[in-house]
Amino acid sequence: MEHLYFRKESDDKIISDYKKKLEVQTMEELVNSYNRQVKCGIVGVHMQALLLIALRQEFKERLKESPVYLLNHILGLVGPIEVVDGHIRILEN
Repeated sequence: MEHLYFRKESDDKIISDYKKKLEVQTMEELVNSYNRQVKCGIVGVHMQALLLIALRQEFKERLKESPVYLLNHILGLVGPIEVVDGHIRILEN
């Protein structure tokens, strides 16, 4: 699942707002939020891309790794996950 992401000027504020909501979630809630996005798939809506970027930032802050990747404007998801002993484990589909 991938999305071509190009930054807009207003994105930083929206990402920051999403991030504030994610910061108060438990790790289990954060994983559930991510896995819901995996289940529905990347639908190509810009606001979803901003939520995924916020999820990426929050995972990186907490675990130093993220199931959301952003490489050369390509935003993607690795698939469903769980967190075991502080590390992301990709689940079978």
